[in-house]
Amino acid sequence: MDYLNAVTVFRRVVELGNLSAAGRDLRMDAARVSTLIVSLEATLQARLLNRSTRRLIPTEHGMVFYAAAGKIIDNVAAAEAAVADMSGQPSGTIRLSVPQGLGRRIIGPAIPKFCDRHTGIHVQR
Repeated sequence: MDYLNAVTVFRRVVELGNLSAAGRDLRMDAARVSTLIVSLEATLQARLLNRSTRRLIPTEHGMVFYAAAGKIIDNVAAAEAAVADMSGQPSGTIRLSVPQGLGRRIIGPAIPKFCDRHTGIHVQR
């Protein structure tokens, strides 16, 4: 499990109140979101969310972890930005959403060359 990714997913689930909505927002399927949440709960040995058929509600443990996890994610983002500023190179993740035809004919073929030129940028399709 990518712990930081699981923490980010957990925060988004709490913010949106729904696994499917968080999955759409993060461009991953709801099953993957659920797997990451279950893995995170197993790692922490605490239930973070009460699940019902209609909504997810953070437990007391979940709310404490949500608040602390926000600080962690913000600190990691600040550390990445500080290193990127030092190197003078752009970095981060670009999420692309384009019509299929345009993506296959124009955007898709240009991505590998772009990534080779800008090694600090990760393109998410």
